[in-house]
Amino acid sequence: MKTYNNKWIKAEGGSENSVIYTDNDGNQLKRFWKAYEGQPIREASTRSWRNNNPGNHVMGDFARKNGAIGFAGKISNEEGKEFWFAVYPDYETGRKAQIRRLREGTLYIDSTLNEFVRTYLGVREGLPDTKAVIDYRKTIKSFTKFDMSRTIRSLNDEEYIQLLDAMKKHEGWIEGREEYTEAKPEKQLKEVLGVHVNKQHVITEFLVGTSKKSKWISKKEAIMMTEEGRLNAIVVHAKNGSYLRPAHGVKPFHELIC
Repeated sequence: MKTYNNKWIKAEGGSENSVIYTDNDGNQLKRFWKAYEGQPIREASTRSWRNNNPGNHVMGDFARKNGAIGFAGKISNEEGKEFWFAVYPDYETGRKAQIRRLREGTLYIDSTLNEFVRTYLGVREGLPDTKAVIDYRKTIKSFTKFDMSRTIRSLNDEEYIQLLDAMKKHEGWIEGREEYTEAKPEKQLKEVLGVHVNKQHVITEFLVGTSKKSKWISKKEAIMMTEEGRLNAIVVHAKNGSYLRPAHGVKPFHELIC
């Protein structure tokens, strides 16, 4: 696959399971599920590749802390609770997140190879093993030849990488078609560079643009720009009205008060 030098700062799901990456200038990279109409599903690209997420982590605090720039692809657990898969800006970032996932904190580190799969797949304690759990264990056992009663903590660095490679194999990593679109100058993505607040500390104006050119606009205009994909922010629709919050990985607005 072609390597792009763009720094992707935002990602979101597109039509037909695609994922769209956007950089600071509004240039976009679209990764497609199927390369052509009618392509067999077994040959189509995998979610892990489209999301640069070899461990298929769901979006949450861990993913955000480790560089996720968005989410795409919805799944549900056994209880019907919905989650979204995280999207990382590149494979290297996603791989580093995968490396940290099992060893960070106490959730997995002292679990056996047999046990951790249940937690990783979100199977609640007390429920029987699902087919997904059984198949995942088979892949790990077949690929690594490890004693499945060993804990994550017991693995040395080389063995740990073998485990991660087995997980990547099971999650699937099939590359597919991607399409790069260069933004027209007037469509380039703008950043929030500063904010004005009133006496109640409510944001009333946004300084938007680039390091070379910027201007102050109203909150209403900023929301409109964001919904049109021209401002790197996130629109939140609440009962008492809509407002903006910072995009993933950028400075909080309270640090931009002028």
